[in-house]
Amino acid sequence: MNTTVVQFEVIGEEKIRCAGCESRIATALRRLPGVGEVQASAETQQVKLAIDPARVSADEVRARLEQLGYQIQ
Repeated sequence: MNTTVVQFEVIGEEKIRCAGCESRIATALRRLPGVGEVQASAETQQVKLAIDPARVSADEVRARLEQLGYQIQ
């Protein structure tokens, strides 16, 4: 699998507030085909993950984060 690392920053009112939020994000993103390791951080308000660009795009990941209620950059 050829992977690319992508990173998003949470910028809206809805923040990553706790370990439960981090886990919820990681679980939801891992369900997308082509998503590998996911790191969501309440401390930095960032989500960093490895994706296989042949199977999933950064835009699809962004859309999933927005479905979870996060405004991201």
